[in-house]
Amino acid sequence: MPPPQVISSAEAVEEAFYDAMRRGDLAAMMALWSDEEEVICIHPDGPRQVGLAAVRASWETIFGAGAGIDVRVRAVRTHSGAVLAVHSVIEEITVQGRRAVETVQCVATNVFVKGPSGWRLLIHHATQAEGGEAPASAPSGAVLH
Repeated sequence: MPPPQVISSAEAVEEAFYDAMRRGDLAAMMALWSDEEEVICIHPDGPRQVGLAAVRASWETIFGAGAGIDVRVRAVRTHSGAVLAVHSVIEEITVQGRRAVETVQCVATNVFVKGPSGWRLLIHHATQAEGGEAPASAPSGAVLH
């Protein structure tokens, strides 16, 4: 197996993360996560997944239908240090509702850590936006991610 690609910035990891999500590419998605055993992923309305095996299983379930997620990112706010970066973003996710296609907004926090193979994702936590952030709620049964 070739060594992991060195990723030079947290922004590059985030871009690749959302690209893998759009394509439903599990291998590309998992290549972006830190090799720390305590990685964490929380999908909207889902339980906390701790560890690479649990995170992989959660994305495998989401991508199981063979399709990616129609997601766009906006309103990125960042805090970066030498070895840790935190990004707060708004995810706009297009889903099929009961009557029509709808756009749902989620607030997500992505935490990145810099290690020997460059920057990697350590934590992804997304929740459906409430209040002034989201114009509509997720249709019943819709998979946001």
